Amino acid sequence: MTRIPLDRILFGVVVAVSIVVVWTVSDPLPHLGGDNAGYIALAYDLVANGSYTDVFDPERLPHTKYPPVFPATLALLIAAGARSWVALKAVAAVATVIAVGFTYLWAARRLSALGAFAVALLLALSVGIVYYSQWVLSDPLFLALTMASLHALAKADGVARTGERGEPDAEGGASGSTATLRGGEGPIDARWLAVGVLCGGLAYFTRSAGLPLVVALLAWLVMRRAWRPLGISAGALGLPMLAWWLRGRTGGVAQYTSEFWMVNPYDPSLGTVGIGGLGGRVVENLLGYATRHLPLGVVGADAPVVPIVGVMLVVAALAGWVVSARDRVGPAELFFPLYAGLILLWPTVWSGDRFALPLLPLVFLYGAVSLRLLTRRLPEAVRPIAATVAILALLVPAVEDWRRAVAASDACPLEVREQDVWACYGPRVQSFMIAAAWTRDGLPEGASVLSRKPRHFYLQSGVPSRTFAFFEDPDEQLELADAIGASYVLLDRWDGFAARYVGSAVRARPGAFCYVSTFGRPDDGAAQLLGILPPGARGADPSAGAEVTVARCPSTFTTNRDAGGTYSPSGSSSARIPLLDRLDS
Repeated sequence: MTRIPLDRILFGVVVAVSIVVVWTVSDPLPHLGGDNAGYIALAYDLVANGSYTDVFDPERLPHTKYPPVFPATLALLIAAGARSWVALKAVAAVATVIAVGFTYLWAARRLSALGAFAVALLLALSVGIVYYSQWVLSDPLFLALTMASLHALAKADGVARTGERGEPDAEGGASGSTATLRGGEGPIDARWLAVGVLCGGLAYFTRSAGLPLVVALLAWLVMRRAWRPLGISAGALGLPMLAWWLRGRTGGVAQYTSEFWMVNPYDPSLGTVGIGGLGGRVVENLLGYATRHLPLGVVGADAPVVPIVGVMLVVAALAGWVVSARDRVGPAELFFPLYAGLILLWPTVWSGDRFALPLLPLVFLYGAVSLRLLTRRLPEAVRPIAATVAILALLVPAVEDWRRAVAASDACPLEVREQDVWACYGPRVQSFMIAAAWTRDGLPEGASVLSRKPRHFYLQSGVPSRTFAFFEDPDEQLELADAIGASYVLLDRWDGFAARYVGSAVRARPGAFCYVSTFGRPDDGAAQLLGILPPGARGADPSAGAEVTVARCPSTFTTNRDAGGTYSPSGSSSARIPLLDRLDS
């Protein structure tokens, strides 16, 4: 009987664990954030129109914010018949399992098989990894491509790490390959380098945060004095990246470069920061990631002494990174500080466990290097015990959080999910979706709406929408509406933004608006659809202390269809996405 090597057994086990974890937490609920709806709208545009535009926006500008790999992946599923949230969530679920698998393969070149298993298992059960495997978001795919690239580049390097595994490259590295490129410190496997460059490029075109990976790859080739591979890789990556950058110069509704300099992209009135202000942002983000975001993404919010866990993880990772970098600087050693530096420079309101996900495999591996260094003076029989205690300290709260996530996936009753999945989020969200669904047939052809969640609005209605201005000045709201031709604004209670910005505009200039209808119960989170009158028809501002009243809109603002608070948000099964159903009509 042929014996299966231990490393293959452990690889199969950790992948199986990841599959079970991802499967058991899955549910049909959509994510409330606008990103997942934006990705689906972009994918719809690729399938329906063969273009990559902000199809959800009244101006339909070329899309320049999200790189196209993730929407293109969704588009392939949509073209194959996917129409539901569950079907599209499969991309994130599968990508999560792939990320765990490549993490094991990458770590196995640096640690023993058991050490790589521990690193991959910690990743598979990390709270953030489990959470983001459930949504139509690009983060799991970005992580999978990042780890695939790092693994391929490590194979291309083909140099053993002394003091880590201390073993020569067993297979597929430069020592055993016939397709090599010569570098200043030895041959580089051309085939694995090509895979690393391809996956690194795809990672960048999945999330712009992949730029540190591209820089790390090229910097590593410079350090290796591998000039020919550097030239080929720079050309292969640089040309499409230049094309994407030039596309961004054409303009768009939102771009990361402009939002980067804002104090708060969700409140432009706070202004921007200068170079000096970035220092304070780094300090604030460093404290946030070390004491909250990173440990929350590993052990969850209910774990005791979360800040202590975070600080210990950061210290151990930094120490392990220094040890590894002293041995040999590879792509991973360059990527780690570059990516960490990027997320520390971002606006603090963007900070969160989501952006720390690509660091988790490196944190776990470098932490393992530190742990081995700390325990090297202990008796050999005691070292595995110390390692097991350290791993269980992270795994036990993570497993408990997974158990709660499994229970939460069934928290919304089946009959509610089948009738209206948005009802699982409460009446405020449901009333928004009811209003959006009504506008499919309730508004005249060519109408557009200002709303709090324009991309969700578009998935429900097919009616173009843009976020209302985040300014309390009514002139800002009216100027935006006039500029894009929006004749409606939704005053919802999804959160407090509409009440703050739209509500203040209506109170200051009631004569500029008119009333269309209310959706949902007024005492339970109802949403009001208001018309925006043309400039020449807007009434005078009310006098101080006068009662604010909004007149009913002229009949031209709606079709003959009656508005109603019980209209189905989806028209059929709420597990399906109404916009995608239009592809079959």
